Amino acid sequence: MFSIRTQVIIGVLSSVLLASTILGIAYKLMLFNGHTTVLLTISAIVSSCLTLFICSFFLTPLVQKIKHFNVRTKQFADGNYEMEPTQFTSPREIKELSHSFNKMAHEITKQMVQIKSEQQEKYELIQNLAHDLKTPLACIISYSEALKDGVVHSQIDRQEAYDTLIKQSNRLSKMFDELTHVATLDAPNTYVVETIQIDQLLLNILNGYEQRMKIDNRHLEVKFCDKLAPFKQYPQPLERIITNLIDNAMNFSPSGSPIYICLAESEKHIQIYIKDKGIGIAKADIKRIFERTFRVEDSRNYHTGGSGLGLYITQELVKQIGGTIQVESEPEVGTTMIVSLPKL
Repeated sequence: MFSIRTQVIIGVLSSVLLASTILGIAYKLMLFNGHTTVLLTISAIVSSCLTLFICSFFLTPLVQKIKHFNVRTKQFADGNYEMEPTQFTSPREIKELSHSFNKMAHEITKQMVQIKSEQQEKYELIQNLAHDLKTPLACIISYSEALKDGVVHSQIDRQEAYDTLIKQSNRLSKMFDELTHVATLDAPNTYVVETIQIDQLLLNILNGYEQRMKIDNRHLEVKFCDKLAPFKQYPQPLERIITNLIDNAMNFSPSGSPIYICLAESEKHIQIYIKDKGIGIAKADIKRIFERTFRVEDSRNYHTGGSGLGLYITQELVKQIGGTIQVESEPEVGTTMIVSLPKL
C-alpha cells in the first residue's frame, strides 16, 4: 500500500510519461519537427518536476497531520484516554476531521469513565452485601445449631432464640427484596397512572406500621393541608417511596422518638415531608446518601438491617415518576426528606 507522497510522485511520473508518449506520437505523425518535440518534452519534464516540488511543499504538512492522527488513534486504541484535544485549523477537511475525532474521543472517554465508575460501584456493592449477609447468616447458623444440640434449655432462652431467628430471617428477606428491586429499576416501567387521594393512601400505609409503632413506643404526627385534592400519579412507586422513607426515619432514630409527616400541595405539585429526630447526617455525607454503595453508618449496625439500598431505590423511583427528592439534616438533631411530585 502506497503512501500519499508516493502516490503523488507516481502520478507526476505517469503524467510525464503520458506527455512524452503523446509528443512522440505527434513527432511520428509529422505534427512537430524534431527540435520542437525535444523542447516540448523538456518543458513537460521541467513543469512536472516543478509541480512535484510544489505538491511536496503543500503535502508535507498534510502528511504530518495525518501521521499525527495515526499516532493519536493508536494511543487511543491502547487505552490512553488522557490526551489533549487535537487542534488543526487547516485545511478545512483536516479541521473537520480533527473536530470529529475530538468529539469521538470525548464521548468514548466519558463512556469509559462511566464504565469504570460502574464497575467500581458494583465491586463495592458486592463487598457491602457480602458484609451485610455475613452477620445474619452467622447468627441464624449459630442459633440453629444451639437449638439442634440442645444447648438452649429454658423456655425463655428458646423463645429468645426463635425471635432472633425470625428477626434475622426478616432482615435477609428485606435485603433480597431491595436487591430484586434494584435489578428491576432499569427495566421499562409498567406503572399505570391512577387518580390518587394522597391522604387516604398515606393512612393505608401507616396502618401497616401500627404494631411496630407500639413496640418502639413511637407516635406519628401527621399534618395535612386544609384540603388535598385528588391528583393523577403512579400509586405503586409512590407507596414504595413513602414506605422507604418512613423505614429510613425509624431505622435511624431511637425508639420512643416521634416521626413527623407533612403533606402539602401547590398548583402543579404535591410535597411530602418526612422528618425524624435521629442521628442525622453529616454535611459531607449528604451529597452521597443516594448513591447505591453508600451507607451513613460505617459499622452497619445490627438494628438498621437491609442492604443500604433504600435511599438509592427511593431516588430512582422518584426520578421515574418525574419528581425530585431533597434532604435537610443536622447531626444528632434529625433529618427531613422532602419529595416533590408533579400532578400528571
